[in-house]
Amino acid sequence: MNEMLEKARRMARSDPHLSLFDIHIEGEELHLGKDGECFARLIRTETPGMWRMAYFHNLERWEYLDFTGTLEDCLAFLSDNPHYLFWQG
Repeated sequence: MNEMLEKARRMARSDPHLSLFDIHIEGEELHLGKDGECFARLIRTETPGMWRMAYFHNLERWEYLDFTGTLEDCLAFLSDNPHYLFWQG
């Protein structure tokens, strides 16, 4: 899991949207956060190398995105859809 964390951090550092956020491990998930608040989770699936995503919707509940892909695909999706990255509140 540490290898996946380092890979995600490397990818995030090279992205103008994702570089603003922290990525850390929580159990078997990678969490993206800002100022100590987690707002997106990357969750391993049963298929090796594949992940699904959830984001914290309106500061109320976790909502799962209808998207499954590699770690690279998930981070690219978040970068291309910055409205999932953080809430205004």
